[in-house]
Amino acid sequence: DVQTDDLLFQIFTSNILQRKPQDESPFFEFIQRVCSQCVGPDGCPKKVKPGCGGFGIRNFLTLFLSIEVTKAMLAASNAKRDGKMKEYEFAKRKVQLFTDQLNESNPLLTEISEAMTKEGAARDNITLSYKEGRIEDAKVWEEVTEKEASAKSLANDLLMECNMKYQRLMRELRESQEDIQ
Repeated sequence: DVQTDDLLFQIFTSNILQRKPQDESPFFEFIQRVCSQCVGPDGCPKKVKPGCGGFGIRNFLTLFLSIEVTKAMLAASNAKRDGKMKEYEFAKRKVQLFTDQLNESNPLLTEISEAMTKEGAARDNITLSYKEGRIEDAKVWEEVTEKEASAKSLANDLLMECNMKYQRLMRELRESQEDIQ
């Protein structure tokens, strides 16, 4: 995950401690953060905030969707192997829906992440501007803060719409499958 100049690398292992191939099981997640060397408006190195840019806003949704895609791919593979073509087609449609949701959500998550970062930097600049008596600069930074907060809110609303769309599509897919059975 990239947030401004900070990087978050993640690697997920395969399932571990799995008794049977179909059983859910834990996995390990390895995280490495590479934090940028940020310089403040005064030219001095900025204090590194915990997490250097945050956990990675895409992580939770991406992790959930990747687990669901993996489960649906396994279901498709098993159904195809067993000659259950209706189940195979159903699982393939699930894979496609989860993949589409991921592709549609990622740009929105990027917008949210970038707006949050810019909003945070603008707040820091407001504080510094007031501290140094630069009232007009502080007012400009307040406008930037409002603009980025608005952009973040809009992207959050669009993300919610996207999630609701895919919940509806998945419900329709499940209901169509129930009609077949």
